Amino acid sequence: MIIPSFEEIKKVTDSRYKLVMLVSKRARKIVDGNEPLEETELQKPVSIALDEVVKGDIVYGPTMTDDQYDEYIEEQKNEKLNILKAEMLKEIKLDTVEETEAIEDVEEE
Repeated sequence: MIIPSFEEIKKVTDSRYKLVMLVSKRARKIVDGNEPLEETELQKPVSIALDEVVKGDIVYGPTMTDDQYDEYIEEQKNEKLNILKAEMLKEIKLDTVEETEAIEDVEEE
């Protein structure tokens, strides 16, 4: 199990109660079939939930119904996917520019 430092926990919340509630509710969702928000080597639901909370993927907020919560999680996944797609497109464009410059250099010789 991951044991985060006190400094990491303080960034999430100043209340141990809130931390326990966040982790336990998220762990329950994982047990009930929700996928982890990120790829992880962790196996136990509580470890996965604690990792997500410490990373800021799960935050303390207003009470939500299961449907609202599932929708929120789906939105978070989509946001992260969009960020990854944008980074990949940027990388592809850089590669294309480098290839074009290399071709132009060869043609000039």
